[in-house]
Amino acid sequence: MVNFKSLIIISIISLFSCKNELTAPLVFNVKIDNATVVVNDTLVVKKDTPLNFIFEGNPQFISFYSGEAGKEFMYYNTSVIPVSEFDSCLLKFDVTPNGIDGNIESTLSLFISDKFPGISGISSIPDFSKDSANIRNSKEYNWTDLTAVCQFPKTNNTKASVKVDMMPFMSKNICLKFKYQTVRGDIDQPKWTLANLKIVRYQHGKVPFEIPASSLAFRQFDILNKTSAYAVFGAGVWSKSNSLNMFINSTPAGNSLNEDYLISTPIMINPLATASTGDLVKNLSVDVTKYSYAYKTKGIYTATFVASNVNYLDAGQQRSVSFVVKVIE
Repeated sequence: MVNFKSLIIISIISLFSCKNELTAPLVFNVKIDNATVVVNDTLVVKKDTPLNFIFEGNPQFISFYSGEAGKEFMYYNTSVIPVSEFDSCLLKFDVTPNGIDGNIESTLSLFISDKFPGISGISSIPDFSKDSANIRNSKEYNWTDLTAVCQFPKTNNTKASVKVDMMPFMSKNICLKFKYQTVRGDIDQPKWTLANLKIVRYQHGKVPFEIPASSLAFRQFDILNKTSAYAVFGAGVWSKSNSLNMFINSTPAGNSLNEDYLISTPIMINPLATASTGDLVKNLSVDVTKYSYAYKTKGIYTATFVASNVNYLDAGQQRSVSFVVKVIE
């Protein structure tokens, strides 16, 4: 007869034996069949021709990421394209002042924030107190002054082509804020024009991608005119009816000074357009030792197999094996 104390000892031994078995090291490798052409560690295959992979080891689950759009392992479990994938990213625009020399300099400035929530009010439902406080709140919303980098023109009708490095602001929700503020009202206050504004991403091996001003969804705000803070036209008001040629109108001499803002809606520069997913090749109910896949479009891809073992005692082990695949006609 087994006493109670013996049962406890047996249970403990069983538990540890079970845990050791369930957490056995994951072994996984992938080979290719002998018919596959390999050139400088790259698998070369014609489109629509199956590549044959052979599995080795003890994985419970295997997923396959072909490297095609939406199936890239490097984008697994992320909502952004990694910064390391970019050569550069630039904010570009042409800027031109029109006005009286001596009354142009320092009337336009540019700021960026990665914390600003955006303008909340509109002309029909204003929220002037909240918006005006947020716009001027440099500490809480981390408004960074980019004006010195821009080197805006100081004389009448002189165009400058501005380029601002946006790499430090990747993977963040950013807002651009153009501030127009005048200091003399006894002479005409200047007009400023912003043309062809866009953010351009230069990603490794891809065509440059442009985010135009229209996608940045700029909104205007007159901080000195509570009754018409959200006005869309008039003297001393930002006009954005043409996103390729935005401008703030000149105000004639003898009128009030201006402090007007043109602010973009929060946007992430490098979002992942398509969520990356893999195809489940093997699970506990299906024993798979090989897998075939055919690419339909020529190009260069990184094919990745991800193997894992998961159980209720172990959060899981994972191992990946990747191949560079060149698909030709």
